[in-house]
Parts: sequence; C-alpha cells; structure tokens
Amino acid sequence: MIVATIYIQPNITIESEIVGSNKFYVYNYKGVHYRVFSSLMNLREFIAKECKTWIFECDTENELEKYFYGSITKKC
Repeated sequence: MIVATIYIQPNITIESEIVGSNKFYVYNYKGVHYRVFSSLMNLREFIAKECKTWIFECDTENELEKYFYGSITKKC
C-alpha cells in the first residue's frame, strides 16, 4: 500500500510503501525504472552519492508488485 508520494522532479518520485509490517521506499524514474530501498538512510545515500544501496530494482510496475507480494525471487 502506498502511504505517500514525493515528487523530486516531474518525472522522478519517491513512494513510501508498507507491505505487511515492513516499510519500503521506491525510487521511480520516469515510470520505467524502479529501485526499492529498505530504509530512508539508504535512499538518501543513493541520491547523494549514487551508491548501490537498493535491495531490488526492476523496469516494470508488474515486477515491482510481484516483488512486494512474493511472486518472484528477491534480488539483492
């Protein structure tokens, strides 16, 4: 479930998602590339230093939904 959406630029958003008891942050680049972060600190580090701190990345919303709801293997 999306809790909040923040627009960094018109084509880049960060969504706070809650899945079960876990909170995630999704960096959405133009709706064609998604990166999932397990903490706000990891997301900030990615934005500031472009470090590979995400726990999952994909190119479609369908893959993202499958990741959150356990239909595909998680990539780390």
